[in-house]
Amino acid sequence: MKYDFIIIGSGIVGLTLAFKLKKRLKQSKILILEKEKDSVQHGSGRNSGVIHSGIYYEPNSLRATLGVQGGIELKEYIKSKNLWIDECGKLLIPTSQNSYENTENLFKRGIENGVTIQKLTAREINNLEPRVNTHYGVGLKIPFTSIADPKEVSMCLIEDLKSMGIEIKYNEVVLEVINEGIKIKTSKDTYECDYSFNCSGLQSDDIATKSGLSFRYSFLPFKGKYWKIIDPNFTLNHLVYPVPDLQYPFLGLHTSHKKNGSFFIGPSSTPVLGRESYSWNEDLNMKQAFKLGTSFIQKIIKNENQLRSLALQESKLLIMSKFIKEISKLITGINKNNIISTNEKVGIRSQIFDPKSKTLVNDFVLLNQKNCTHVLNAISPAWTASFAFADHLIKFSKI
Repeated sequence: MKYDFIIIGSGIVGLTLAFKLKKRLKQSKILILEKEKDSVQHGSGRNSGVIHSGIYYEPNSLRATLGVQGGIELKEYIKSKNLWIDECGKLLIPTSQNSYENTENLFKRGIENGVTIQKLTAREINNLEPRVNTHYGVGLKIPFTSIADPKEVSMCLIEDLKSMGIEIKYNEVVLEVINEGIKIKTSKDTYECDYSFNCSGLQSDDIATKSGLSFRYSFLPFKGKYWKIIDPNFTLNHLVYPVPDLQYPFLGLHTSHKKNGSFFIGPSSTPVLGRESYSWNEDLNMKQAFKLGTSFIQKIIKNENQLRSLALQESKLLIMSKFIKEISKLITGINKNNIISTNEKVGIRSQIFDPKSKTLVNDFVLLNQKNCTHVLNAISPAWTASFAFADHLIKFSKI
């Protein structure tokens, strides 16, 4: 069978794209190809579940515009399906002189992006959250920010897609993309379509290369690891984040929680030598590890985009004493007796590096071929932005 559209990758971007395509083109035949046994093995099943407000992102960037609109649509979808959501809001707290000086800039950026924000005093913060360290006397509250279960949302979307007549084929590893996306050869079969979309996350640059696309970016994966709080008396009413350094795409150590009430703090953002190396013995491909290791070492030696400083800073957070020291700038009462290292929440960021500007790319990156559109940098807030991202992808592809 020939399809109108084939989507490579069944993460949240691929799922919402299929959803929006079918809504627009009701008679279209759509196939999603996924190399894993299900849709939640990677980013879409491992992210924090936070529905971001859009406060962080450069005004008029894709992350800002799609994040704000996408967050609204994602919430609407979750509520329409009666899925779990905690509309807890977020507190942003300065943890250093640098982040204190960035607080006003972040406030202005959020206002420009259309985000509802409240400035709070130390007393107001501690009335809301007694555990928060208010050393700098100020903070921001973002009421919109919420948290949901990304696996639950993905599984619900999959059921919707099946009811709409969309096919999802699992355990299909893409081996070759022929004629810029018209024919796709996998480990099981060969499929034809009029147009394809590469939404394969951690493998997106590899799929783009197999499609014959020329691009300047290189792939630099960063692993995010969390610590779990095991104190049964620990509680927070809000998500609590530091005011970040806006030149980097990382948000710093922050709190997270699950539907079952478990609390976590993280993530670290450390370089990793495998695209899917969630633990030390996973995805051990020596050729890939050598390539990634060499790339990281070169950039660290040259300190491009302050990667040496960033790598050293983040690597320290894997040591419990260093982690406790850092998180105590944000939250009091954390000690070695009430946290444990855990693999319960580990993710890998699909991050690309631009050799032209010598920086980590801080926005979504989309590239078109004649018959295919590639999503090369679906970094956070891709989960939040997903429904709006799908609309933008369709428009960008000019199909």
